[in-house]
Amino acid sequence: MYEPQVLYKQFQKLKVDEKLSYSIGETVTVDPNKIECLKSTKRSSIYKLLLRRRNSYYPIIFKIYNSTNYKNEVEINIYKKAYPILKEFLPQIYLIETTGSETWLFMEFVNQIRGQLTFTPRHFQYIIPTIAKLHAHTYEGNFKKHNNIWESWFPIYNSDRMRKDRSKYVRKTIDFLDDAAKDTRIKDIIKPYHKSLTKLYSNGPDFFPELTENGSSITHGDLHMQNICSKDVTRNAPWNIQFIDWESAKYSPTWFDMIVLVEILLAFRKDWQKQGEEIRAHCVKVYTYEMKKHGITFKTHPMQLYKMAYLQRTLEKGLHTQLRRIFDNRGGELLPYHLEKISTWGKELGIYE
Repeated sequence: MYEPQVLYKQFQKLKVDEKLSYSIGETVTVDPNKIECLKSTKRSSIYKLLLRRRNSYYPIIFKIYNSTNYKNEVEINIYKKAYPILKEFLPQIYLIETTGSETWLFMEFVNQIRGQLTFTPRHFQYIIPTIAKLHAHTYEGNFKKHNNIWESWFPIYNSDRMRKDRSKYVRKTIDFLDDAAKDTRIKDIIKPYHKSLTKLYSNGPDFFPELTENGSSITHGDLHMQNICSKDVTRNAPWNIQFIDWESAKYSPTWFDMIVLVEILLAFRKDWQKQGEEIRAHCVKVYTYEMKKHGITFKTHPMQLYKMAYLQRTLEKGLHTQLRRIFDNRGGELLPYHLEKISTWGKELGIYE
């Protein structure tokens, strides 16, 4: 993390005011007294800047990436190389600068959904149309016709590289399950599922080929409320949505985004779980309808694809994440939910046969 005065000196050296003014189309200057760090990690730091214009101020986001980090590389290239294709789903990008091993990004400030309103299940229907539009916009042939842009840097779910990575997580999860069966904190939770899960994992890492057979697209990969933004959530209509934090983006089965958006929130919101079947059925119906508007239909029943996507992502990574969090004394609240869904939906879909 940089101190504000150090950053401002760098801005002056790089002529940031001049470059932002050219990009934005009017004379603006960064206020040196209004540089606020919102978040800082080893991989990146996020700042809120205030730009002075003729009669007012307005905020923008300034993000510093460690350019050598693989996940950062994906997000940097989304903004740098894929912006012409994805710009309707992104905040406006004003300026990208490379300085040493860092990439500096200046972009439009957009308000996260979280904090703007009390989110209820009916609000899903105002977000899902944009998710479907992103998927349709980059579905199968639409993605492949831009291979010159994606090749060499964009993760492909069924590539050898990612398949090896998913197989590694499967092996680690089996080890974690064995450790969990001996851990006094959770052995009673794991015991009823241990044997069947270990056997099930021997069929991984691809538990449902139907997911790939029903089509892939660019998926954001981390669609929780902090990564979904909109300037106006007052209308009872599809919101104008922008997505941020694209580090988990990949070309993968389209249904994976729906799982993060809907099912993970359902898992955390115990007050919604009595209406869980109704909520997920409505969301699946909305998504299927929106995809059909773009000319995309699914060979497999949509609710089955939804459940397959949840089980696939939970088996290949979600269960591993929850067990690791427990071993690290950092929670693991979703473990019982994951185990119950793997058992009930797994039997329903026949993966234990």
